[in-house]
Amino acid sequence: MQTMRRKLLKVGACGALSQLLPTGSALAYAMEAAAATGTPDDSAGVAPKLVEIMETRCVHHHPQFGDFYTGYPDGLFTWETFFDNIVLLHAGDSQLGKANLAIFLSLQREDGFIRRHWPGFAPPTGLGDVWNQYDDEEHAQPFLCQDALFLSRANQGDVEWITESMYAGLAKYLAHWEAAWRRDGSNLCVWASAPHSGEDNQYDRVGVWRSYFCAGTDLNSFLYLEYLAMARIAKAKGKSADEAAFELAAAQKKEAIQRLLWDETDGFYYDHDVRTGKQIRIKSVAGFMPLWAGIATEQQAKRLVEHLTNPKEFWTPYPVPSYARSERNYTQHHVPPPLLDPYYGLDDGHSNWLGGVWGHTNYFIVHGLQHYGFDREARTIAQKSYEMSAPDMQIREFSNAETGVGSGGSWICAGAELSLRLLQAELTANFSPMPIEDASKPISSDRVRAALGLTRKFRQKA
Repeated sequence: MQTMRRKLLKVGACGALSQLLPTGSALAYAMEAAAATGTPDDSAGVAPKLVEIMETRCVHHHPQFGDFYTGYPDGLFTWETFFDNIVLLHAGDSQLGKANLAIFLSLQREDGFIRRHWPGFAPPTGLGDVWNQYDDEEHAQPFLCQDALFLSRANQGDVEWITESMYAGLAKYLAHWEAAWRRDGSNLCVWASAPHSGEDNQYDRVGVWRSYFCAGTDLNSFLYLEYLAMARIAKAKGKSADEAAFELAAAQKKEAIQRLLWDETDGFYYDHDVRTGKQIRIKSVAGFMPLWAGIATEQQAKRLVEHLTNPKEFWTPYPVPSYARSERNYTQHHVPPPLLDPYYGLDDGHSNWLGGVWGHTNYFIVHGLQHYGFDREARTIAQKSYEMSAPDMQIREFSNAETGVGSGGSWICAGAELSLRLLQAELTANFSPMPIEDASKPISSDRVRAALGLTRKFRQKA
């Protein structure tokens, strides 16, 4: 399988897909022409095929909230829902994400806590049950307000579906981040662990279970966007005092990020260690999240791009690796580190955030580059993302940054994994999902859908 995969990669995604079609067919000819010119093309029907897979595998029914979407059996991860909503909009649906948000809010505790992972209907067993206990301590990754804003804009600027109880739940969830996850006076919040961040094995940067020391650049950039998103929702609902409070919280978060996480000498954002008050000097993709959030200045963005395009750091044959090549723990094959809690020590070859390429961060980086006008770099990453992902319709979790070969679990149909195949079309259509617009301003996927050859609505299960 891997030999065939490498053969596909040598000729590029478009050329490879043409090899799988009947010789002399018009479709094969179109693909060969696209491969020769390097022009972004989805003539092989990758996007329609993805939508069929999504329809077949990913729609489930909740007895209270109705149909919902997930690419992880029937469970939900918080940050995955954000990507799911974007990909679903391209697929022709703007409703399923509402149920996902309702499910998470139904899990909320009195203090505002929402667990980051809902395991689905079947109780976890074995090692999954152990992980589930840790999940029950880790607050939802900060994307729920962005979900609510995106879904409002995807539904013609309608905020009426966000009930007063939902609004109150979102506000409580944000307040819990500040009340329980700020561990020093820095105005920055901390991750509990690497799995809490979604970047499972970055133990040296974020820590193992119950670590609580890493005030991540990624986390606080996402929280900055959550406050902006909630301010837009408050504005649309006529809650001017709330709008001002959320805007102030966003400004304070941005100030702390710029003051404590930016290193002027290196020209990079590093995480903050609340135990020591010093920076965690590891170059990871988290350092690029201020591009996605729009926090970096123009000059800071330029310096970040210098790191991004440095072959000794992040400009691998298939960018963007989750760790810089210069990092001592950079690897393309995760090996469990010694002397760790056996419940944390992921299996050999498992989820690799120490150098593997992931859809989540490539998506953020490409649109961050788009926002700052680095079009050539954005298009190069988008093209490479397509080359890595399009030939492998089993939809794998992550890819090797040196060879482009897919790794991890297969048939992971979450939006982050699917998005790698759609980035070029989004750039061509000038589609930006960044949640900085008013809730009343609709967001449309019509041009992206046209570029991808998607003409019908998303079909849910009967």
